[in-house]
Amino acid sequence: MEQVQDIARQVQRTYKRVTKQLAPYAPYITRGLFVATFVEDGVRVLTEMPHQIDFLHYEYKLPEWLAGFLLIVTVLLSFVGSGLLIAQKHAFKGKYEAVGAYLLLGCVTYQQLVYGRHSPIGSGNLGFLVRNLCLAGALLLFLAQSRIDEGRTALPGVPDPGNSVTMQSYLKLASRVLLVLLAMEFLTTMGWVGCVLTAPVVVAVAVGWYMTLSGTALLVLYLVHNVLNSAFWSLGDSYMKDVLRYEWVQTISIMGGLLMLVVNGPGELSVDERFRRKRF
Repeated sequence: MEQVQDIARQVQRTYKRVTKQLAPYAPYITRGLFVATFVEDGVRVLTEMPHQIDFLHYEYKLPEWLAGFLLIVTVLLSFVGSGLLIAQKHAFKGKYEAVGAYLLLGCVTYQQLVYGRHSPIGSGNLGFLVRNLCLAGALLLFLAQSRIDEGRTALPGVPDPGNSVTMQSYLKLASRVLLVLLAMEFLTTMGWVGCVLTAPVVVAVAVGWYMTLSGTALLVLYLVHNVLNSAFWSLGDSYMKDVLRYEWVQTISIMGGLLMLVVNGPGELSVDERFRRKRF
């Protein structure tokens, strides 16, 4: 066991040297990946506006003008929220970064409320809920980090238990748990070999053990699963192609949230932090 830990530490040190070189670009990469699903969703709604209006009209009995207005608002929220997250501190001095996270969180809530009973993905309503929870977990990280940078509490209306670092640690713990939920969705589709290989990685990320390695391994698993199960480019023009493209882009966004967690660390409430304290 000690030999395995030594090898893991050596790999982790090498990984950290590589990520240190990429650190200046990491925020743009993580945020670019994350907002992909919101941009794609906005574009898709615009190109399929008549079908979306018909769905809201017949499913929820909304007047067509109200359905169209609601769709335009959600598209604007998606684009504006994505832009504010991508811009970071380069626009408005970062003042509205948290607003961008709120807008995208509103988009996630809207999608779950409106389409939760009619899941547009292959894994059904539960899978759709799991994916939205993953996105919400990543948005918690963006929101908390932005507010703490501004000198405010990590979440609005919630007092910090001692200090902002403690609250951020709780949020990172919650985000870790939410971000591994996607793996739970596809564990059953990978057979017993896939379960044996994936389950330890999921547990390691959830408890924050060797986060850089376990998080990277989970990113690779997400990517492999995405390529194998959401290969929309292999289909012709069909409804399933649109479904798989939606799943593909949404998984890429979840990977962006997980990458942010890997780059920033698992927080105080993790096995890594516990081991670090013991060494010192």
